Amino acid sequence: MAAELGITVSKEENFSEWFTQVLLKADLVDIRYGVQGFIVHKPWAMRIIRQIYRMFEEELEKTGHEPVLFPTVIPEEYLEREKEHVEGFKPEVFWVTEAGDEKLERRLALRPTSETAFYSMYALWIQSWRDLPLKLYQSVSVYRYEKNTRPFIRGREFLWIEAHCAFATHEEALRQVREDMENSRKVIWEKLGIPFLFLRRPPWDKFHGAEDTYAADTIMPDGRVLQISSTHDLGQRFARAFGITFVDRDGKRKYVWQTCYGPGIWRIVAALIAIHGDDK
Repeated sequence: MAAELGITVSKEENFSEWFTQVLLKADLVDIRYGVQGFIVHKPWAMRIIRQIYRMFEEELEKTGHEPVLFPTVIPEEYLEREKEHVEGFKPEVFWVTEAGDEKLERRLALRPTSETAFYSMYALWIQSWRDLPLKLYQSVSVYRYEKNTRPFIRGREFLWIEAHCAFATHEEALRQVREDMENSRKVIWEKLGIPFLFLRRPPWDKFHGAEDTYAADTIMPDGRVLQISSTHDLGQRFARAFGITFVDRDGKRKYVWQTCYGPGIWRIVAALIAIHGDDK
């Protein structure tokens, strides 16, 4: 009986079962909530998550980012503005269509990601070169209708940080992409000891709506690759879709250049457990 209280399989021999046992027997989560892909995060898990959030938020604020909090819902017309973006995410969107007994006049999406929410406001906030660069982030849950779910690896609600930046030049945006990769290195490798590589994604695997995507991959004990962070050069695609322009020092109106960055807090927790956990 006592042996059953501990881990009963080897991480090396059966990583999948070992991972499940660690989550449950270490009392990190409870999966009995009754809705697939939505879990209860218990106190030990939240202590870990809060520390990881703190590490990333400190690095972001050191590099000029400021915290914000956007609404959870996004109007459908915002999602429709950038064609490639909406085509990539729409199959995974949860829609709010009713309130009480009334059908809503327009559908509202539970955010699958927040580019369209942020950039609808950036078009209002950015008018002059004096408003740039604009570097904001939020620490939130996002929602995606994933068919296959697993705690900390793939969920219908999961935790992350998303940073959204706007610049006057493409060169500044590319520097931001490199800064995002460096911030990931400082936290994921230097502080958490998780080895990873940033790899440029091919066109078929890049973020929907991006010009270029660089994603951080780590290898799990069973040999599978887990993407734990990513940064994206958005070019001017969203700027043109949302009309985000500024007047430069010479009085000319131009589109901004944009980036977005997403450390996957949930998956970083999964990698932390997988790489540093043992059979005890």
